[in-house]
Amino acid sequence: MGRIGKLVGFYLMLNLLPASTSVAEVVQYNVTVSHKTVNYTGKNIKAMALNDSIPGPTLRFREGDIAKIRFQNSMDVPTSVHWHGILLPNRQDGVPYVNNPPIEPGETLEFEFPVIQSGTYWFHSHTGLQEQRGVYGSIVITPKNGELIQVDKDEVIVLSDWTDENPDEVLRTLKSGSDYYSLKKGTAQSLFGAARNGALMNVFKRSFRRMPPMDISDVAYDRFLTNGKPETSIPALPGEKVRLRFINASTATYFYLQFSGGPVQIVAADGKDVEPIDQDRFLMAIAETYDLIVTVPENGSYEFRATAQDGSGHTSIFIGDGKRIFAPDVPKPNPYKMDMSMGSGEMNMESMDSKMKMSMGSVKDKMPGMVSKTVKSERPMAPYKKLRSFEKSTLNKENPTREIVLTLTGDMERYIWSMNNEILSADNVIRIRHGENVRFVLINKTMMHHPMHLHGHFFRVINGQGENSPLKHTIDVPPLSTQIIEFEGNEFQDWFFHCHMLYHAKAGMARVVSYEDKKIDADLGAIRKHLYKDPWYPWINGTIQSHMTDGVAVFSNSKNIFSATWEIGWQDVEGTEHDLELAYDYYFNRFLTAFIGGNFTNDYDRGIFGVRYLLPFNFESAWRVDSEGELRISIGHNVQLTNHLRIFGDFEYDTETKKEWVAGVKYTLIKNFSLVSQYHSEFGAGAGINFRF
Repeated sequence: MGRIGKLVGFYLMLNLLPASTSVAEVVQYNVTVSHKTVNYTGKNIKAMALNDSIPGPTLRFREGDIAKIRFQNSMDVPTSVHWHGILLPNRQDGVPYVNNPPIEPGETLEFEFPVIQSGTYWFHSHTGLQEQRGVYGSIVITPKNGELIQVDKDEVIVLSDWTDENPDEVLRTLKSGSDYYSLKKGTAQSLFGAARNGALMNVFKRSFRRMPPMDISDVAYDRFLTNGKPETSIPALPGEKVRLRFINASTATYFYLQFSGGPVQIVAADGKDVEPIDQDRFLMAIAETYDLIVTVPENGSYEFRATAQDGSGHTSIFIGDGKRIFAPDVPKPNPYKMDMSMGSGEMNMESMDSKMKMSMGSVKDKMPGMVSKTVKSERPMAPYKKLRSFEKSTLNKENPTREIVLTLTGDMERYIWSMNNEILSADNVIRIRHGENVRFVLINKTMMHHPMHLHGHFFRVINGQGENSPLKHTIDVPPLSTQIIEFEGNEFQDWFFHCHMLYHAKAGMARVVSYEDKKIDADLGAIRKHLYKDPWYPWINGTIQSHMTDGVAVFSNSKNIFSATWEIGWQDVEGTEHDLELAYDYYFNRFLTAFIGGNFTNDYDRGIFGVRYLLPFNFESAWRVDSEGELRISIGHNVQLTNHLRIFGDFEYDTETKKEWVAGVKYTLIKNFSLVSQYHSEFGAGAGINFRF
């Protein structure tokens, strides 16, 4: 029996090695990343391109091939490339400091791996924010025995978002707490807006719970693109079947997909075939792929529209010839009544309470998103509940099971995104073992969607389909909801797991999944410390007015904040009076920081220490004692009255200098400037400019 067992094992090995050089075809590509000037809005912008194209080329393989890709860096900065959704050897995955060193300027890195799967995938840079600047392309792998469903046309559709602004400046703006992008998109929330929408009570309840205003997306984009263009066309004859391989390669945008010619048929998700389902409209998360089949109707060119989830724009594909038939508009979100985790477009605080209680409670047997009853909506969610694998996807029941609860956490005001309240670091890893069944319970405690992507594995989505749960590599975790995924630990070494909202990942929402069974290679161990450098960002927010100037300059990373606060007045006083505070704050969470520093005035120079604490209704308070034993308490608040108009006030009591207060109004003009007028209890009334950089 031993000899027979060896023969059987050898036979199976031969059949499980489609990349064997004796039978496999080597398919080679040369891909060069370089700088490129583009113009999507009438303004020339320095971007990054693959083979001088945005998006990059489509790399086509057949299941069983050997992929050989030479990736050349012709830029003056390091880069990288990750083969998104592709199962491959660990050292081929491309994530800098996890699987490979960065590809330095002038270097070429050669990737070679067996193609052991089929479907629609993509590739992109995993360095900084390069993906936002154009470093992404598509991958199509034909099944060994051909597609299950035959079509007349097969088209790759790469969706993306574009901003003329430097991506690093976008992140710095978000880190500074600016609400400019909401204002630019028209989604800023105000007291008058809440009143018009009958949502004042919702706003008060949210504020009492110290929650920030809800939003769907972080960035105001200048364009949404299909294959690098605002719109494109696919010539097709009536009655033809067209397979559309959708890839959401956007940096920070979810899309609603809808075809004006009727329902579409979903036949694959994340490269894996699923039992075909018809869908009128659905939400596609960042980094997902869907294969859709449409039948071209008679008499017209029919729009397939991808609408940004925040309602700020769309991109279109017109299929067929003749008069254009447009897809219906997706209703814009109501930011005052959003129930984003259910997709109903409506929210009340009671439903939020039930969702949060669910997230905080036992999660072992809960299904993703099932935190209250589903409501049919014109703004639906991802079609996960309907996805059903063709084959059984159950894990080996003989394997031990490891359950890991990961809470998705964040602070919108300071733009810190994390898991279990910790940002990415080289040491804070998720440890698993080879041969285990691993279950991730993903509990989203934030007010935003998070598309979570696991490298090197496919996971089962626990969606109510039992043994036929679909296999995916990326899953949306809606706000205040729970998703459960599970996978077999069938690899070794380290693999990345992160939010694919690129700015969230850059701000810390990522982890390394590390197999304990085998240490990482020595060359990677030597550079792993460079995996994540908590970036420092400076900003300044101040005023120049007729009677005074005040403001704050900040230099901060996620936990450490250095600030200089000033107040200088010359009206209603003799000469000029100044109050300067230099402080170092340590950030514990969005509610509490502790600080130490110095206070310098016309009358004294003293050391200070204290805490800042967020009170109910989002009142900001500071409690401090100085080196002479004097106590100072301050409470401040601001209220957005309209999209552009904000009122603010601050009251301060000091046991030595007694009370001081200020109240005023700001009117936003553009990103960096507002008009401001305020009354100060010591310097009187005045007006001027508020500047933010």
